[in-house]
Amino acid sequence: GFFLFAVSTAQAADKKFIDSDDAKEKDEPQKFLPDYDKLVKGKDADWVYFPDGSLSKYKTASVAEFDHNGHGSESREAAREGKDYMEQWLEKQGFKVVKSGGDIQVEGNVFNAWEPSGAAHYWGGWAANPGVGLELVIKAKGKVVGELRQKAKGSTMRDAVENGLEDCAKSIAAGR
Repeated sequence: GFFLFAVSTAQAADKKFIDSDDAKEKDEPQKFLPDYDKLVKGKDADWVYFPDGSLSKYKTASVAEFDHNGHGSESREAAREGKDYMEQWLEKQGFKVVKSGGDIQVEGNVFNAWEPSGAAHYWGGWAANPGVGLELVIKAKGKVVGELRQKAKGSTMRDAVENGLEDCAKSIAAGR
């Protein structure tokens, strides 16, 4: 039993973003992260890459205002919420958030955001709630130490951003 679990866990860990259905979405730009080909399935966040493993050695974090390369006003609105929610969730994961000069610097991007259409809302499914696609680059002394890509839903657009960044902060703290 243990061997089967170990094999299935190893195979899941090897699932790469570039081989996934997520990578084939035509309306989701892949222009923010430097290494889409190195993203693997994460534990909390959908896709992660931590070249040096855990980020637990870093104690302070500074967060930049989020950017957006998704289309439409929804992406712009979602990006406005990013910095505050990222700071909140990093603090809850034990990082001390500082205005600038943190051990790690977090840069965020909204690559997609959507509000449900009337039919989608009525019929349910993935598109029944507002959602957002988020990307994070984490640097230490200018070197990339983490990349994450996450899709999340919520009862509102703000809630979707918060939910997605909560999962990202958990992955940042765990380094996976």
